[in-house]
Amino acid sequence: MIKLKVDLEMIASAMDDVARVDMDYYLDKETGEVIFLLEEISRYVEEEDENLRKELLDWQKKDIKVAQDILFKNPDRYIYIPEGSPCNGYDLMVEFAETIEDDLLREKLHIALDGKGAFRRFKNVIADYPDYREKWFRFRDERINKKVIEWLNSMGIEPV
Repeated sequence: MIKLKVDLEMIASAMDDVARVDMDYYLDKETGEVIFLLEEISRYVEEEDENLRKELLDWQKKDIKVAQDILFKNPDRYIYIPEGSPCNGYDLMVEFAETIEDDLLREKLHIALDGKGAFRRFKNVIADYPDYREKWFRFRDERINKKVIEWLNSMGIEPV
């Protein structure tokens, strides 16, 4: 297992980007950097389509070398970051609600989590309890980081 300094929050954000219509994310195993690669750049590199290159903006043209490195020159250096939230948000809210010692708040959260609109209702209820709101954010971040670390470990990386 290699030790690597990584930004767990950035990796979690990349995983959570489920609307990846036109980009992919990669983790550089040497630097720990999260790199996003636009589909247009990947397509140009794979097809070397000069017409497509003419359509690229100057800042996109600079990304061609990075894309070539990721896709062809050093593919073993990069790990594709899969899409899909590291944790199910609804399940996290239910799990958090179970930890609440305040009976009234726990009941309010259980009611909020029932049915359509649960995310909004949960946020509205927890907003009225600033201390528990902070606890919620810490709880959520800890669980998400744990899942990201598990994924990294499965890729042979120990985050430092």
